[in-house]
Amino acid sequence: MSVLVMTVTTVITLKINVPFSEWVKSFDSDLGAQRHAEFGIKPLYRGVSKADRSKIVVIHQAPEGAADAFIQKYGEWISSHGVDLSTAEVGEWLEE
Repeated sequence: MSVLVMTVTTVITLKINVPFSEWVKSFDSDLGAQRHAEFGIKPLYRGVSKADRSKIVVIHQAPEGAADAFIQKYGEWISSHGVDLSTAEVGEWLEE
């Protein structure tokens, strides 16, 4: 019997306290890709606000619950690269 795993598209806005060019290097790094893949997370887009250069957006698709598990495991690593996780605003979207 197979188990159906729902895929969720997540839109997250956050504040960073380093330049976007510095943050994006860690996000796009091989290590970042490995850590996303570990949880089945597929990054679709990342960008910086035109109006507020300290605000970023990340859009990804992942199995339901994967993003929470990723943050649980790697939250300290994420914060060490200039991300203020306390500012996260998360929206989850389904394709029905």
